[in-house]
Amino acid sequence: MEPIIGFIPCRSGSERVKNKNTRPFASFKNGLLELKLKQMAKVPELDKIIVSSNDPFVLEYVERFQKTDPRLTPLERPEKFGNSQTSMEDFTNHIAEMENTGIIFWTHVTHPFLTSQYYSSIISKYLEASVDGHDSLMTVTRIHKFIWSDNGPYNYSDKDEKWPRSQDLKPLFEINHGVYMLPFSTMRTVKDRVGKKPYLYDLPESIALDVDWEDQFILLNDIALARQERGDSLF
Repeated sequence: MEPIIGFIPCRSGSERVKNKNTRPFASFKNGLLELKLKQMAKVPELDKIIVSSNDPFVLEYVERFQKTDPRLTPLERPEKFGNSQTSMEDFTNHIAEMENTGIIFWTHVTHPFLTSQYYSSIISKYLEASVDGHDSLMTVTRIHKFIWSDNGPYNYSDKDEKWPRSQDLKPLFEINHGVYMLPFSTMRTVKDRVGKKPYLYDLPESIALDVDWEDQFILLNDIALARQERGDSLF
């Protein structure tokens, strides 16, 4: 089997959440980065873990963390791929050239509740799905809600029943960016982090929560503290 290579992009200079990656989060002095590295350290299926960053503190911290997990590799990101103007397409094409062989396991520090248990389950499902013809995997959140467009109801018809039960609605799937998995060779072919036939791995909404705005950082920090206080593991 090809090696499975964890990949964590960790760009500096977040405009919406200042010092998002490394400011204290819950009981973790070095924030979301520290928590994510500790979670991934408990995923034995990963053969290597690369952290791509243009932040000297992140790179230095990852280098120190190597003493705990030698699979870790800090990778300095070129500045042209480390600013807010960099397109995802350009960055993805850059990452696709990072390894000649292997399967990328792309995740983010901004998902604090994606624990090692979920990571191992996702890897197992990817390997199973690849046998069934899927060329990639991405995590999604199932939406059973009443969705409208400018033209009215989108995922249900109000002609038969004005308000059907929400569980009877046709589900939609939101890409939550928790994990992307596919071979590096496929990334180079499709020039994307999703293949032509992805498997949709449905994450519970409470697990898929992520930090994109300051108020989300505060909310998820409070949730993490509450979970730790009652003895729940975040790893």
